[in-house]
Amino acid sequence: MGRLPLHVVLSLLAVDVVAFGVFVRCATSPDGDLGRWITTAAAAVLAFGATAALCERTWGVGLMLATATSFFVAGALGMGPHVFGGAGGSTFFYVVAAIGALPFLLTMKHMARFHLGATVLFAMLAGAAGTTASLFWSAAASP
Repeated sequence: MGRLPLHVVLSLLAVDVVAFGVFVRCATSPDGDLGRWITTAAAAVLAFGATAALCERTWGVGLMLATATSFFVAGALGMGPHVFGGAGGSTFFYVVAAIGALPFLLTMKHMARFHLGATVLFAMLAGAAGTTASLFWSAAASP
């Protein structure tokens, strides 16, 4: 088994850094509402997927894609935190989603070369899981 390309490793490390930042920001937030703790758990899942992908586990890429989809849908539902003095909101979740989806975008061509149908199914299942998780996230975090 060959080593991962450098650009894939760098994207996985970027996901780890962003996930750690979200985790620390939400875990140390003074307000202890449920939405912050769900975001903390989602950041931990994102970091877990990146770590698994660094160990050359394909399911880690799928877990990151599902979590990135969840962050994107949560941002579309207007659930993003307000950062930098009240600005940001959903944009913060969109940035996390883009960085979380980057490793899948970088490895998609190689997975499709192995089996195109499995890659499409893999992406659809990850997207559906992320969307479902985000809808549950929205229901649990609503006031």
